[in-house]
Amino acid sequence: MTVQERIAQLLKKNHWSKYKLAKEAGFYPTTVYDWFNEKHYTPDRNSIESVCLAFGISQAEFYSSIDETKLNPEQTALLELFSKIPDNKKGLVFELLRSFAQKE
Repeated sequence: MTVQERIAQLLKKNHWSKYKLAKEAGFYPTTVYDWFNEKHYTPDRNSIESVCLAFGISQAEFYSSIDETKLNPEQTALLELFSKIPDNKKGLVFELLRSFAQKE
């Protein structure tokens, strides 16, 4: 799923228009419209953060569609630990987790 598809999904779920998202997230309406028109601009990290704040979700939930209210304590602890890892080392963590997941 692309970032634009995820935003469209959240818009539909919350019964919001693109204009409402722009206002709630502090964007010019044309910014949001440009994500979906022929320009196909992709929102940057700061924009995604603003979108998440507007919808009241975490970035983890945005990218993975996880409902944080349904996480067990171990899953919550993993997400909290992951958020403390420096960005330049997160790729290593993903590689390690993928290798563990493939061996089972």
